[in-house]
Amino acid sequence: MSPAARRGLLPAGEERPALISHAGGNALELARTAEGELADFLEVDLWVHRGHFEARHERRTFGSRVLYEKWYLAWAPRQPFGLTELIRATAPETGIFLDLKNGGATAASLIRKALDESPARRMVASSQLWGTLRAIEQAAPEVDLFYSIDVAAKLDLFLSVSQRDVRPRGVSCRATLLDADTIAALHARDLLVVAWTVDDLNRAAELAALGVDGITTHRVAAVRDRLAAG
Repeated sequence: MSPAARRGLLPAGEERPALISHAGGNALELARTAEGELADFLEVDLWVHRGHFEARHERRTFGSRVLYEKWYLAWAPRQPFGLTELIRATAPETGIFLDLKNGGATAASLIRKALDESPARRMVASSQLWGTLRAIEQAAPEVDLFYSIDVAAKLDLFLSVSQRDVRPRGVSCRATLLDADTIAALHARDLLVVAWTVDDLNRAAELAALGVDGITTHRVAAVRDRLAAG
């Protein structure tokens, strides 16, 4: 049995990492596509604004309706996101992987509300903000907490702080930071390791061989086929 199955991220008997559809839960049409590819989890990029969630990967320029990523700008209205509606519209076996960009106690209360209003669902909450993770631990202890890591300095900080702060189930880590020693060190602390964002099929297979518990990708079906091929 794979580490991901032993630790409850996948059903018993699965011998591969969990496959997480990158931004696959940001809209219902994306969720349906991801479920068609048999994603184990739908990732949702969530921001809190004026007491509600917004689902978007892009950041918003201050005081405007312009969204930006490193490689583009886009004009978009603010649109509340219904986490309850996503849970109700997707299959019970599909997990929800929240990537929380801000929110603290407000994010925690919105998650609690969605869980109370919806059928039971596997849910992971990932964030770079310890305060948000602490708030979720208090409000929704059934949610698995992951610390999100995008640079080496944060990985070093996590390995230090995790010994005396909120104890997450695992880390959601930029794939370029992961090697055999790092994955082994995290597993030695009984932490799950999710790699993001991995669209190169050979790199996905390499990470699976190194023992990661989850892979976040835009290419769920292709990665699943590559892992099955060995």
